[in-house]
Amino acid sequence: MSETIGQVIRRLRKEKDLTQEELAQLLNVSNQAVSKWECGDGMPDISQVVPLANVFGVTTDVLFGMSGTDGSEEAYRIVREAEALEEYGNTPTYLAAYDKMLEGLKKYPNNLILLNNCVGLGQALCLPENGWIYAPERADEIAAETERQAKRILMYSKNASDVMRAHQILVFLYSSRGEFDKAEAEADSFPVRADFTYFKHHSFVSEYMGNHRKTVEYLETDTNDIFVALADNLLRMGKAYAAQNLHREAIEVYECWFRLIRTICTDGQFPPFHDSDFGDCYLLLAEAYLALGDTDKAMENVENSVHYWLGTRSCTPSSSGRCSRILIDDWWYGCPDDVLKVKLTGKLESTALDPLRDCERFRALIGEVSSL
Repeated sequence: MSETIGQVIRRLRKEKDLTQEELAQLLNVSNQAVSKWECGDGMPDISQVVPLANVFGVTTDVLFGMSGTDGSEEAYRIVREAEALEEYGNTPTYLAAYDKMLEGLKKYPNNLILLNNCVGLGQALCLPENGWIYAPERADEIAAETERQAKRILMYSKNASDVMRAHQILVFLYSSRGEFDKAEAEADSFPVRADFTYFKHHSFVSEYMGNHRKTVEYLETDTNDIFVALADNLLRMGKAYAAQNLHREAIEVYECWFRLIRTICTDGQFPPFHDSDFGDCYLLLAEAYLALGDTDKAMENVENSVHYWLGTRSCTPSSSGRCSRILIDDWWYGCPDDVLKVKLTGKLESTALDPLRDCERFRALIGEVSSL
């Protein structure tokens, strides 16, 4: 065994953010007993093995060092089975997938495959801004578990991308809880320059190797990520103006984004960079115009949002145009009608659009979506 049972107990206790005193209280033993276990001066009584495993959320095999960071093949299987449970937009299915991966982590508590998949899904389930699958009834529980998992990734991973993602998730979690000092400390972990990316630096290597096809692939992906990041920044900037009641400034930010992507995507049909976890730019524009009392402009943008997605049903990669073909991924083609119906119904049910609900054009939109 690479670790004694005492070392395993100490490691798992720290991963759970428990003191020796807190662990002793949970097990109804003395502080000295826990200290002796961890120092190797004693062993837990056989009656304490199962309670210990339950406190740490692991199997008894883990306590005895027979399972741990290995098990990659089984971890991939667990992730595949969890993903198979997910139905787009159906929160209970995502919770079932999350619980499936949690079960896997009981046997392989430090497996980075499971940890990385779990923190990604956990973040989406516990933060309100990810409203598509937000699970308010379990948000606090999942947030606490996600924080522990992110810290475990920081402890065990040597992969820079995994580490940065874990820091990012902690920034979001701490910010959402108002723990701003902790959030700032995590944010300090990031590089200042935005071009420190995996794909950009691999493109340099492949260029020097003379592998120009691979260089193009890396730079396509990096460019796509730049577009996503820029969209997120502008959407959040517009929302920040709107939060200050500076609605004209918010409108200018949103319209600037649409001018930019219309210039780049010359066929008039662009990928959904207006629609992200931070909001739908068309609908944010509609809200800003409503705040200024311009219901016609607001209605126009609600129609643009719905008709954009309805228009993608007839799109194919071959008709995607210059930008979509060369710079932008084609993942957004062919969204099934049942998925679109759920997605668009959710958009139209937003309370922010209540002032338009009696409008004939708005009712017509609801009819179009209902007929999918």
